[in-house]
Amino acid sequence: MRKPWKIFSIIGENGYKGMNVVVIVPTYNERENILTLLKALQESVKEVKTHRVSFLVVDDTSPDGTKKVVEEYQKSHENVSIITGKKEGLGKALLRGMTHAVEKMHADVVVQMDADLSHDPKHIPEFLKKIDEGADFVVGSRYIPQGSIPENWGLHRKLFSVVGNAVVRFGLGYTHVHDWTGGYRAYKKKFYEKAKMEMQAYSGYVFQIAFLHKAMKNGARVAEVPIQFTDRMYGHSKIAPSEYIRNVLSYVFTQSIIQGTFGKFAVVGTIGFIINTVVLLLLVRLGLHPALSSALGAEMAIISNFILNNQWTFHERKIKGNNVFLKFIQFNLTSLGALGLQSGTVYLGTLIFGLQWYFPSYILGVGIGLIWNYMMYSLVIWKKEKV
Repeated sequence: MRKPWKIFSIIGENGYKGMNVVVIVPTYNERENILTLLKALQESVKEVKTHRVSFLVVDDTSPDGTKKVVEEYQKSHENVSIITGKKEGLGKALLRGMTHAVEKMHADVVVQMDADLSHDPKHIPEFLKKIDEGADFVVGSRYIPQGSIPENWGLHRKLFSVVGNAVVRFGLGYTHVHDWTGGYRAYKKKFYEKAKMEMQAYSGYVFQIAFLHKAMKNGARVAEVPIQFTDRMYGHSKIAPSEYIRNVLSYVFTQSIIQGTFGKFAVVGTIGFIINTVVLLLLVRLGLHPALSSALGAEMAIISNFILNNQWTFHERKIKGNNVFLKFIQFNLTSLGALGLQSGTVYLGTLIFGLQWYFPSYILGVGIGLIWNYMMYSLVIWKKEKV
């Protein structure tokens, strides 16, 4: 018998306006969860009237018999498929699932989710609605209003989750997306097609971050849907915390510091630092107080920073025309935070340790101001527009 997604593919080629949606679920030892999930998925997509939805289980040859459970369920549900492969990490499983979904099942849209019941299937219709409304990539977010992480998580785990996402958000410079590490999302097939060769380099959980990042670099319009993340009831998490943290920091460092906007921002900041320092030292020699000298030097650096950041660092979001003057005023006002932090650090340092400590205090203040400036420039001055 011809698979439903094959029939749909043919209908689509003949003018059907709906999308062929494939939900991929990577599994490894999820025998206790997979049947419950598949049943919930079947219920959730009953609300989807305009698109065809199929399910693809991507199993890493689970020794617990996950495959047998799915194959038994398939007998009475033709919209369920399963493929297997060797265990190489979540990223490899997701890429294998994407490839099968797009190239074999002719998916127009791919939805991915975890198999451990931590993602509620009821959100799938919301994801597809966002796609219908113009989004290219929909992220299930725990960190926007009405989204949540488990209340029973310990403080250290909550901090790990929140801080980890913040590092990625601000490190990569796409601050309008709030959840980078979650695995519940939907996206159009073209973003798989554009990134499939690059994504072969990622095997672990950092795959989630890298794929979203590359999609956004390829112009994806991203929307978010609030989700309530829950702990798994059966089995155990496959994340190795130390390896995961190392891989995330490595990715963010490589993409942002070496290749991305933060690296350019750092170069511009270095030029501003030189200008600031020269003015500071000159004015101190002329007899001005170090705090005032630091403030005047900072303003000179601000002018340089605005011009260079607009022309180079954030050139894809370049401010043009009549907006330049207004944005420059806003830039100055935003930079007052860094100026206050810098001058305040110099003042406190000289007050506590004496005037001879003005320069070490200045260096510390510049570092604190650098972090502040990058956050504010990304969020306020050269912010990216939402869908």
